[in-house]
Amino acid sequence: MHIVAYISRGNAPVAEATYRPGLFVEVRVAKEFQDLEIDIPLQHSENGRLAGTWELSLDRYFNEGLFDSRDTVFRGEMPRCGAAREHKSLFHKASYSLKKDLERWGYTVEIEFI
Repeated sequence: MHIVAYISRGNAPVAEATYRPGLFVEVRVAKEFQDLEIDIPLQHSENGRLAGTWELSLDRYFNEGLFDSRDTVFRGEMPRCGAAREHKSLFHKASYSLKKDLERWGYTVEIEFI
């Protein structure tokens, strides 16, 4: 199962992060946002802030940040703690936390299971 988090602002796509089991989370950023420097404080995770370019900050967030999946455990699975790249429940938790944090800055995050 793949999970994709799509980040947009209004009708403009900003970035997408794709979870695939056993791999690092792949981050792709729309051309218009690739050079944009951001500094967004995060309140819904232990990961402080998104700082730097979108690509670098999202890569660090999903592949190095720490998350606890006890609130988003899939049926039949144990709670986990670790980076979003390590398990689908951690990626789901990271995406949902990011969604809550980016809403107040005018961004939307949509999560799709493929």
